[in-house]
Amino acid sequence: MSTTDTAVPDDPDGAVDGELVQTIEAVDEGDFLVINGDSRTWEVTDVVDRPIEDPADDRQSKLVLRLVSRYATFGLELVEYPDCHEATVHVLETNDCFEADQTYAVDDVQVLDQQVPWVVVGNGSTYHFPDPHAAAYGEAAPACGVGDGDDSFRITRINTVYPAYSGCRDCLRHAKPVELQPVHCPKCEKAICHGLFQEVEFAAVDGLSITCPRDWCDFDGVVELTVER
Repeated sequence: MSTTDTAVPDDPDGAVDGELVQTIEAVDEGDFLVINGDSRTWEVTDVVDRPIEDPADDRQSKLVLRLVSRYATFGLELVEYPDCHEATVHVLETNDCFEADQTYAVDDVQVLDQQVPWVVVGNGSTYHFPDPHAAAYGEAAPACGVGDGDDSFRITRINTVYPAYSGCRDCLRHAKPVELQPVHCPKCEKAICHGLFQEVEFAAVDGLSITCPRDWCDFDGVVELTVER
């Protein structure tokens, strides 16, 4: 992250774009975020949105998200001006003396997807994404690899633990699922499959090789995939 000052933007040219504004405005308490592609994964523990009605203040409103990581607490602020928005993160608490009291410009916010049909839980209050290789054999193992060999893990539906349980940061960040849109035979339109990809380098996935299961359809080839990246 690079530092920035807290001056009011001179004009809309220095503002964050509308897509980023919409992303930040849609964040809820309990969400997990990645800011500017940084290595840390932040949990949103508080969301405060308030208007600013002082006529002497150029700001119209301010949305503040409290972000907590393992060793730091940041505050993400989205400030609305008449012609633009400004997004910054402020270091509130940290064990890194070099970033103490710093302010950083925000140019990217990624909200990590927590909604998968099945999750893996153990004796604690954290859920994990299932390891896809173990799940293929009916075994319960976290995708992050923690606790390998621990027979206390079990697979359960996400709605039995979320939002009471907290998601494993490593699973959310590195084993996040990507939705595969329904795949149909390009010749007869038969539905072939749909679901989620997990732990796949999607830049290398161009298509899916299929043989249509219908007796009267002879399609045998590659179908281009549509992936929600």
